[in-house]
This record gives sequence, C-alpha cells and structure tokens, in this order.
Amino acid sequence: MRSSEQNHRSPAYSIELIDKLVRVLETLRDAPSGLTLHDITVRTGYVKSSVHRTLASLKWHGYVEQPAPGGPYQLGVKCLLLARGLKDSVELLPFARPYLREIVDTFDESAYLAILRAGRGIFVDVCEPWRRDLRLVGPLGAEVHYHATAAGKILAAYLPPRARAALLARIDLKPLTPRTMTKRADVKKEWDDVARVGTAVNKEETIVGAIFLAGAIFDAERAICGCISVGIPKARHSSALGRQIATRVKEACRRLSDSLAEAGYVHEDRQLHKIALSGAGPP
Repeated sequence: MRSSEQNHRSPAYSIELIDKLVRVLETLRDAPSGLTLHDITVRTGYVKSSVHRTLASLKWHGYVEQPAPGGPYQLGVKCLLLARGLKDSVELLPFARPYLREIVDTFDESAYLAILRAGRGIFVDVCEPWRRDLRLVGPLGAEVHYHATAAGKILAAYLPPRARAALLARIDLKPLTPRTMTKRADVKKEWDDVARVGTAVNKEETIVGAIFLAGAIFDAERAICGCISVGIPKARHSSALGRQIATRVKEACRRLSDSLAEAGYVHEDRQLHKIALSGAGPP
C-alpha cells in the first residue's frame, strides 16, 4: 500500500531538511524488504551524498536499520514505537480488531483498518495471515489515496455531498499505476457507484499485482469514520472470491458500526466532513 504524497500541496512553511527526512522515511516505508542507497537516491531524486548523510543520521537515531554493511536500508524499531503510539491513541481500535481478525481467519488474507484523522485517511492497524508465504503488507501511518485506494474511495463516497465535492476539487489525481483514474469525472462516478453498492475495489490502481476491497464504518451518528479493507495478490484473486470478500467485509463493517452505535461512539474527527464549510486547506 503506497502512501500519499498525495492529496495535499507542499506548505509555504516547508523546511527542506525535514522534507528530506520525511521523503526518505516514506520511501523506505513503501519498500518493507529494504532499499539500497542507489534505489533511495533514484526514488527520492536527491543527491546521493545528501541521501547517505540523511540515512546515517536516521540510522544513528534508530529510525533506519542496515542489517549488513553496504546492504539495503529499512525502517528501524524507533519507527515501530512511533506507530505504536499512534495506535494506542485511536479509540476505534479495540472495537475493530476482532472484525479484522475474523476476516483474516476466514480468507487468510491481510486486513487493514483506516480511519479519518486530522482531516486525512490514515491506515492505523493491519492484521496479517501467518500461513501465507505471499501476502500484502500495509505500513502503519500510510495515507489513503481518495482516487485510487479502496479505503480512500469508500471514505470519500460517504462524506456529506458538499464535503465530497470539495474534496474532489482539491485532491491531486496523481497516476500511481497505468490503471489509476486521473479524470475527476471518472472519480466522481466511482464514488457514486461505491456509495450505491456499499463496497469499494482497487484493481491494481496503486500496486501492480494487488487487489483491495473495502467496506465503510460509521459511528453512532452515522458519520463515516473509517473502513476495513482486504488485500489480495492478483495471483490468488478471482471474481467469485472478490464477491465473497466484499460481502463479508460489508457485513463485518455493518456489525462493527452497530457496535459503535450501541456503545455511543462518536468519532471526534469531523475535519474532512466540514471542508466545504470551513474553507480548510486541502486534505
């Protein structure tokens, strides 16, 4: 699951050094098996000597690891500790985890939880199968792409109409693969279809060789607050399996939403719901 550089422009107060650190970390996050110095240089577009110094500093602080001298770099344990801090602050997680595990146990595929937080869609938890040699791994903290990821489509589809229209006008329709939608009319139609059907599909629109399906989670006020998605390698996907997973995810999200209603859970983040009214910056 690739991150969103994505649905927001660079701020006027951007600090170059911090931008470089974040870019390097996000590049490594999108490559769980690690990347060489050359790979990182190519993907970030930065000068090799500058990337090397950045990696050395991150390595010293424990945010980047290099298991073998001269070998690939990967995210370090300090990043895991930061992600754990994010997870511990999300009140929706205890409600959602049993449903993630249920889906993984049923289909033996990875399941992900994304929520609306600070006006963005963020992946905050993943439940993975243990028996699969080939499985899709979703990095914690990655942002959804509203025009491409199944999670992003379902979150956008159930926003209030004015907020949804404002979001469509603001997002960067960046092509991530040859199958990514890049026309606003196409994205709008996709969101309309998702809202009608109740599930969203990402057919290699963010990662070539990967299919994702997602269902919506609503809080006690029936406001969209998150979603559950399932990732399937294309080699294991079929139309019949896709229909089974979509049905099960939709039903699990309905039961989870009912549990949130019974518990009186109201998701505190309404920033994205109000963007058409508040004039807030692009999400």
